[in-house]
Amino acid sequence: MQSCDSARLLIGAVGRGLLALAAVGGVFACDGERTVEPEPPDIESLVFAPELGVDLSQMMLLGSGLYIRDLVAGDGALADQQVGVRFNYRGWLHDGTPVDQGTYPANELSPGAFVNPFNGEVYYLIGSGQTIAAWDLGLDGMRVGGTRQLVVPPRLSYGALGSPDGRVPGNAVLVYVFELLAVEP
Repeated sequence: MQSCDSARLLIGAVGRGLLALAAVGGVFACDGERTVEPEPPDIESLVFAPELGVDLSQMMLLGSGLYIRDLVAGDGALADQQVGVRFNYRGWLHDGTPVDQGTYPANELSPGAFVNPFNGEVYYLIGSGQTIAAWDLGLDGMRVGGTRQLVVPPRLSYGALGSPDGRVPGNAVLVYVFELLAVEP
Protein backbone atom coordinates (compact mmCIF):
# COMPACT_ATOMS: atom_id res chain seq x y z
CA MET A 1 0.00 0.00 0.00
CA GLN A 2 1.17 3.53 -0.73
CA SER A 3 1.55 5.99 2.09
CA CYS A 4 -0.24 9.34 1.96
CA ASP A 5 3.07 11.10 1.28
CA SER A 6 3.91 8.97 -1.75
CA ALA A 7 0.33 9.27 -3.03
CA ARG A 8 0.53 13.07 -2.77
CA LEU A 9 3.86 13.03 -4.64
CA LEU A 10 2.21 10.93 -7.34
CA ILE A 11 -0.65 13.42 -7.63
CA GLY A 12 1.86 16.28 -7.87
CA ALA A 13 3.76 14.45 -10.60
CA VAL A 14 0.64 13.57 -12.60
CA GLY A 15 -0.47 17.15 -12.80
CA ARG A 16 -2.79 19.92 -11.78
CA GLY A 17 -5.87 18.34 -13.42
CA LEU A 18 -5.82 15.30 -11.15
CA LEU A 19 -5.01 17.49 -8.15
CA ALA A 20 -7.99 19.71 -8.93
CA LEU A 21 -10.24 16.67 -9.30
CA ALA A 22 -9.09 15.31 -5.92
CA ALA A 23 -9.47 18.74 -4.30
CA VAL A 24 -13.02 19.20 -5.61
CA GLY A 25 -13.96 15.79 -4.27
CA GLY A 26 -12.42 16.65 -0.91
CA VAL A 27 -11.56 13.00 -0.39
CA PHE A 28 -8.14 11.39 -0.25
CA ALA A 29 -7.59 7.66 0.13
CA CYS A 30 -4.57 6.36 2.05
CA ASP A 31 -3.62 2.86 3.12
CA GLY A 32 -6.96 1.45 1.99
CA GLU A 33 -8.99 3.85 4.14
CA ARG A 34 -11.12 6.70 2.92
CA THR A 35 -10.23 9.97 4.61
CA VAL A 36 -12.44 13.02 4.37
CA GLU A 37 -10.58 16.29 4.76
CA PRO A 38 -11.96 18.79 7.29
CA GLU A 39 -14.41 21.40 6.08
CA PRO A 40 -12.93 24.68 4.83
CA PRO A 41 -13.00 27.51 7.37
CA ASP A 42 -15.73 30.13 7.37
CA ILE A 43 -13.90 33.14 5.93
CA GLU A 44 -16.09 35.64 7.78
CA SER A 45 -15.11 34.16 11.15
CA LEU A 46 -11.35 34.08 10.48
CA VAL A 47 -8.99 36.46 12.23
CA PHE A 48 -6.64 37.85 9.57
CA ALA A 49 -3.13 39.01 10.41
CA PRO A 50 -3.34 42.79 10.97
CA GLU A 51 -0.42 43.47 8.60
CA LEU A 52 -2.50 42.10 5.70
CA GLY A 53 -5.04 44.91 6.05
CA VAL A 54 -8.01 42.65 5.28
CA ASP A 55 -11.39 44.24 5.97
CA LEU A 56 -14.11 42.00 4.56
CA SER A 57 -16.73 44.71 5.11
CA GLN A 58 -14.88 46.84 2.53
CA MET A 59 -14.63 44.03 -0.03
CA MET A 60 -16.98 42.86 -2.78
CA LEU A 61 -18.01 39.20 -2.51
CA LEU A 62 -18.32 37.56 -5.92
CA GLY A 63 -20.71 34.67 -6.56
CA SER A 64 -17.68 32.35 -6.70
CA GLY A 65 -16.87 33.11 -3.05
CA LEU A 66 -13.87 35.32 -3.93
CA TYR A 67 -13.57 38.62 -2.05
CA ILE A 68 -11.99 41.53 -3.98
CA ARG A 69 -11.10 45.12 -3.13
CA ASP A 70 -9.30 47.67 -5.24
CA LEU A 71 -6.72 49.29 -2.97
CA VAL A 72 -5.74 51.61 -5.82
CA ALA A 73 -8.10 52.07 -8.77
CA GLY A 74 -6.06 52.07 -11.95
CA ASP A 75 -6.88 54.33 -14.85
CA GLY A 76 -5.19 52.45 -17.68
CA ALA A 77 -6.26 49.65 -20.00
CA LEU A 78 -8.83 47.14 -18.77
CA ALA A 79 -7.87 43.51 -18.06
CA ASP A 80 -10.39 41.05 -19.44
CA GLN A 81 -10.79 37.33 -20.18
CA GLN A 82 -8.41 35.98 -22.85
CA VAL A 83 -6.19 39.06 -22.56
CA GLY A 84 -2.55 38.90 -21.50
CA VAL A 85 -1.48 40.92 -18.48
CA ARG A 86 1.80 41.73 -16.74
CA PHE A 87 1.68 42.15 -12.99
CA ASN A 88 3.48 41.80 -9.68
CA TYR A 89 1.89 39.92 -6.80
CA ARG A 90 2.35 38.66 -3.26
CA GLY A 91 0.42 35.95 -1.45
CA TRP A 92 -0.03 34.95 2.19
CA LEU A 93 -1.96 32.54 4.35
CA HIS A 94 -4.64 34.37 6.38
CA ASP A 95 -2.30 34.34 9.41
CA GLY A 96 0.30 36.41 7.53
CA THR A 97 2.64 33.56 6.54
CA PRO A 98 4.04 34.41 3.08
CA VAL A 99 3.49 31.69 0.47
CA ASP A 100 4.14 33.34 -2.90
CA GLN A 101 5.58 36.54 -4.33
CA GLY A 102 5.72 36.59 -8.08
CA THR A 103 8.47 34.06 -8.64
CA TYR A 104 8.39 30.38 -9.55
CA PRO A 105 11.19 27.84 -9.69
CA ALA A 106 12.29 27.75 -13.33
CA ASN A 107 11.19 24.14 -13.80
CA GLU A 108 7.65 24.64 -12.44
CA LEU A 109 6.21 27.35 -14.69
CA SER A 110 2.65 26.78 -15.79
CA PRO A 111 2.15 27.06 -19.56
CA GLY A 112 -0.14 30.08 -19.05
CA ALA A 113 2.24 32.02 -16.80
CA PHE A 114 5.69 33.41 -17.56
CA VAL A 115 8.01 35.13 -15.11
CA ASN A 116 10.47 37.62 -16.57
CA PRO A 117 13.88 36.61 -15.16
CA PHE A 118 15.13 40.22 -15.29
CA ASN A 119 12.44 42.00 -13.31
CA GLY A 120 10.26 39.25 -11.78
CA GLU A 121 7.08 40.49 -13.48
CA VAL A 122 4.51 37.83 -14.28
CA TYR A 123 2.82 37.54 -17.67
CA TYR A 124 -0.45 35.60 -17.65
CA LEU A 125 -3.33 35.04 -20.08
CA ILE A 126 -6.50 35.68 -18.04
CA GLY A 127 -8.95 32.82 -18.39
CA SER A 128 -6.34 30.28 -19.48
CA GLY A 129 -6.89 28.22 -16.33
CA GLN A 130 -3.17 27.58 -16.00
CA THR A 131 -3.01 28.60 -12.36
CA ILE A 132 -5.48 28.82 -9.48
CA ALA A 133 -9.02 29.88 -10.42
CA ALA A 134 -8.78 32.94 -8.14
CA TRP A 135 -6.25 34.51 -10.53
CA ASP A 136 -8.62 34.29 -13.50
CA LEU A 137 -11.45 35.78 -11.44
CA GLY A 138 -9.39 38.33 -9.49
CA LEU A 139 -7.43 39.86 -12.37
CA ASP A 140 -10.50 40.25 -14.57
CA GLY A 141 -11.74 43.84 -14.56
CA MET A 142 -8.59 45.44 -13.12
CA ARG A 143 -7.12 48.52 -14.79
CA VAL A 144 -3.43 49.17 -15.41
CA GLY A 145 -1.98 51.10 -12.49
CA GLY A 146 -4.37 49.43 -10.06
CA THR A 147 -3.68 47.35 -6.99
CA ARG A 148 -6.20 44.73 -5.91
CA GLN A 149 -6.51 42.60 -2.79
CA LEU A 150 -8.11 39.14 -2.96
CA VAL A 151 -9.29 36.85 -0.17
CA VAL A 152 -9.41 33.39 -1.68
CA PRO A 153 -11.48 30.45 -0.43
CA PRO A 154 -9.80 27.03 -0.70
CA ARG A 155 -11.99 25.85 -3.59
CA LEU A 156 -10.55 28.65 -5.78
CA SER A 157 -6.95 27.82 -4.89
CA TYR A 158 -5.52 24.48 -3.71
CA GLY A 159 -8.59 22.87 -2.13
CA ALA A 160 -8.57 20.27 0.60
CA LEU A 161 -5.15 18.84 -0.32
CA GLY A 162 -3.10 22.04 -0.37
CA SER A 163 -0.35 22.84 -2.86
CA PRO A 164 1.85 20.01 -4.16
CA ASP A 165 4.98 21.74 -2.84
CA GLY A 166 3.56 21.96 0.71
CA ARG A 167 3.67 25.76 0.99
CA VAL A 168 -0.12 25.99 1.18
CA PRO A 169 -1.82 23.56 3.59
CA GLY A 170 -5.17 21.96 2.82
CA ASN A 171 -8.26 24.17 3.10
CA ALA A 172 -6.15 27.30 3.45
CA VAL A 173 -7.64 30.75 2.91
CA LEU A 174 -5.20 32.87 0.92
CA VAL A 175 -4.74 36.63 0.62
CA TYR A 176 -3.20 38.04 -2.57
CA VAL A 177 -2.29 41.57 -3.63
CA PHE A 178 -1.89 42.19 -7.38
CA GLU A 179 -0.36 45.27 -9.01
CA LEU A 180 -1.40 45.44 -12.67
CA LEU A 181 1.45 46.77 -14.84
CA ALA A 182 0.25 46.26 -18.41
CA VAL A 183 -2.44 44.74 -20.61
CA GLU A 184 -1.01 43.04 -23.69
CA PRO A 185 -3.69 41.58 -26.01
